Amino acid sequence: MTDFTCVFGPRAEGVVEAEKAARVSDRYFVHGAGQLAPYKSDRRPTGHILTAWEALDAFGIDVLEEATEYGAAVLKRSGRSVGQVLKRRRESLSLSCASVARAAAVSELDAEAAESSTSGATMGVLNRLALVLGMDERRLVRSPHTHDMDDGLAIRLRTLQSEGRGRVKRVSSGTALLLAEAASIIRIQHRLRDWLGISGDAGKFEPNGLYESWGRPAWKAGYGLAEEARKVLRLGRRPILSMLDLVEERLGIPVIQAPLRGNPEIAGATVATTDGVGHQVRGIVLNIVGANENVWVRRATLAHELGHLLYDPDERIENLRIDSYAEGETDPEGRSDGDPVEQRANAFAVAFLAPNEAVREIAPFPFSADAIARTMREFGIGRVAAQYHIYNCHYRTHEVSGAEAVAATPSDEQEARENSTIYYFPLHDTPDQRRGRFAHLVAKCHEKGLLSKHTAALYLRCEIQDLDAKKLETLTELYE
Repeated sequence: MTDFTCVFGPRAEGVVEAEKAARVSDRYFVHGAGQLAPYKSDRRPTGHILTAWEALDAFGIDVLEEATEYGAAVLKRSGRSVGQVLKRRRESLSLSCASVARAAAVSELDAEAAESSTSGATMGVLNRLALVLGMDERRLVRSPHTHDMDDGLAIRLRTLQSEGRGRVKRVSSGTALLLAEAASIIRIQHRLRDWLGISGDAGKFEPNGLYESWGRPAWKAGYGLAEEARKVLRLGRRPILSMLDLVEERLGIPVIQAPLRGNPEIAGATVATTDGVGHQVRGIVLNIVGANENVWVRRATLAHELGHLLYDPDERIENLRIDSYAEGETDPEGRSDGDPVEQRANAFAVAFLAPNEAVREIAPFPFSADAIARTMREFGIGRVAAQYHIYNCHYRTHEVSGAEAVAATPSDEQEARENSTIYYFPLHDTPDQRRGRFAHLVAKCHEKGLLSKHTAALYLRCEIQDLDAKKLETLTELYE
């Protein structure tokens, strides 16, 4: 029987599995530039402090045993220096050093020093820069090679900065930086859910590469997928009270709410990145600037991106799929843009929110402004979506008039259900994109001893001294 007490301390006595021993351990390790060492307070370590669980998950038991036996374990391997890797990634995203420094909340001088091949930058600075560049900070020092850095997403972002796509003009550098950071948040959020043993229903869905075929247009495929998704989730025909809860809590999909001010025409995006072992993980980015300030529009954006995330195969996502508000304003059964991927997602979104049969019942012919308002309030969709959907649900046989007279607005209850805690948050320095459920999971993992306060501060982009017990408790309780 392996004795793990040397590595994990007396709490691990009698435990025969390294994972279980690490979970009960109260020991810490220090991650420095190129090495991992047991934490000893009298040495006043300057590296990044990790819990035993974090260290085991990131580096494996062999490294921890070496660090315990010899006082330190060498992590750095052959290849480029950490500074070269950071600089290469930044340049591949066509970003300035100043903009990356601002996003990471470090000084420009520190950011420039971090890119030096002889950098003496602290692990705190290196980790912050890595996260906003979409890199896995845990592998930055140990394995600084391109395959660890999700280059596919970087290439896609660089292309979108120079060319744009569809109704979305060229992506600004600020938007590209936020989307790269979103990839880090998505990766970490999936990891934290796994650590806490929180499963989701997203795994019940398989990609579907059929968009249109002879006699079956893409919008009809979208309606079919919406019906299938409702059946899998056992939603029946009832309205979805909170899309945010359904996507994040029920399905286990990260939703990153970010202010994409450089591209106010963007409604949302589906991001695909890789986890620590090379598996693809996906998440959704919602622009909190513009029309998404209306919760009904935000619900439609979220449903549209959900259609992409659940059903689009990798070759359609291309690491990143960006959608504009204009795409959400189109008739799902129209063919204005000729893009079957978007047409299917548009049809999926409205039929997922408002099942066709249910709409026929609540808005029977002859149509009226009141029928449109009832549909909007019942299913939480906007006026344009309701008008098109009523028309389409009745087989496009009767025009819907009087829509301009509709003055329906979301109720206070609908606002409360969809509004994330990004609007009420105890840590003022934490940016919008790192608030909400992500922050809750960080606090929860810290509470259970899985995440050090150093790592919690890194993920929430705040100072360690700001993470007092009361604020951490508030974050833990936000989604209980």
